[in-house]
Amino acid sequence: MQAPGRLSVMLIEGLRGHHPLFDPDEIRAAFSVPDRPLNATDADEVGQALLAIAREPAHAARGAIDALSLPSRTALIRVYFRLLDRAAEERRLSH
Repeated sequence: MQAPGRLSVMLIEGLRGHHPLFDPDEIRAAFSVPDRPLNATDADEVGQALLAIAREPAHAARGAIDALSLPSRTALIRVYFRLLDRAAEERRLSH
């Protein structure tokens, strides 16, 4: 599994069931609404948050996540879990 910087650490923790960047209620809420396309502003926010996760310690990344608009936070959570799914699949294929 290749992910930049600290994102790989977060994904490894996520594969163990620990999601320190998101509260359980945030995760449930993100998956309780239909998926929708992002506008350019929200997509940029998600990209900036992913960079913060890759570059910053968890507490700083959490600050960046908390500053997101609700649509951006929802999209980021969904992206994170898609990355986890991909990492889990790669792990299965390598064993």
